[in-house]
Amino acid sequence: MPENLTAGRILLFALILSFLSGCSVLDRLFPDRSKEYSKAETTAPLDVPPDLTRTPSNDALVVHDGSATLSGYKTATQARESKAKTGALISSEDIRIERDKDRAWLVVKGDVPAVWRKTREFWLDSGFLIQRENPALGILETDWVDSKLDVPKDIITNTISRVFPNAYSSSLRDRYRMRLEAGEKPGTTEIYITHQGLQEKLEGRADETQTTVWEPRPEDPGLESEMLKKMMIYLGATPQHAEALLASQKKPAPDKAELTQQSNGQPVLVVHEEFPRAWRNVGITLDRVDFAVEDRDRSKGVYYVRYNDPLQHQKQGFLSKLAFWSHKDTEHVKTYQIKLTDDGADTRVVVLNEQGKVDTSSVTPVHILKLLYEALR
Repeated sequence: MPENLTAGRILLFALILSFLSGCSVLDRLFPDRSKEYSKAETTAPLDVPPDLTRTPSNDALVVHDGSATLSGYKTATQARESKAKTGALISSEDIRIERDKDRAWLVVKGDVPAVWRKTREFWLDSGFLIQRENPALGILETDWVDSKLDVPKDIITNTISRVFPNAYSSSLRDRYRMRLEAGEKPGTTEIYITHQGLQEKLEGRADETQTTVWEPRPEDPGLESEMLKKMMIYLGATPQHAEALLASQKKPAPDKAELTQQSNGQPVLVVHEEFPRAWRNVGITLDRVDFAVEDRDRSKGVYYVRYNDPLQHQKQGFLSKLAFWSHKDTEHVKTYQIKLTDDGADTRVVVLNEQGKVDTSSVTPVHILKLLYEALR
């Protein structure tokens, strides 16, 4: 019994020695340095090589513009990004609107190339796709988009539309053309926006399989005014200033055009306006009635246009005949020159063939002048 007790004590003593030895080993391997911070010294910051830039450490963590919500922060960020894309925006004082009957356009401070960059970004930021653009001519045309005019505006529809933007299809479609011209005053640019619309139509008997076709519908000056307002706000005008500009109305003016004939039998449209205003209004009209303006030379007073003679398409609706690029058959599409001549207080408009000569063998020039007359008078 004593021998067993002695052996147990010896074993316990050996275990204690082993534990103490282990602790000393641990202390040697992992010494306690918790007090050494008091001896730390401040060193100079790292030098950034000259070809590199220092990244701000707090830019990604700060909520800009005093926004307290995620949505507010996103809105402020998008506004800054938009402004960075378009450059410095012009002020409200540098924007004005001109109006003539149902035609309106903007006059803004800046040359055409600078204004082009800003206005082009407007269409992209507004969710439009650009179908055709020509910066040299200052012409931009958007792709077709579904109109929201005929979509019900009840609370259920609005709620579903926010969750599923494409849940409701429209029977109307819209697109816009923008044209920029150097303003009469140096250092200004004139912005023209015209609307074009399509409406869905079912063809065939109700008891048979029907097909859907899209037919042109009349332009909507109200949509043009709304887009001009959005453009003004995008460029820098306040919503209140834009509303005030659009609300300003001018007194109705008498008819400003008459269709007559020269002594040589050539039809001529006499516009009772000086050349700058007549040039502007003829350009807007060409956009509205779907002429394709291939080029223009203001110094010569000539618009070079492509036109599909509707007299060659008797089976189609009147508006459909004007939308010449929607036809696969381009046999009847021809190029014409629409020439404006300064005649003092009046401007004379004639239609010439592709070579710039009078064409008395065709009724197309007369038809083109009638279209212009109906829109300009």
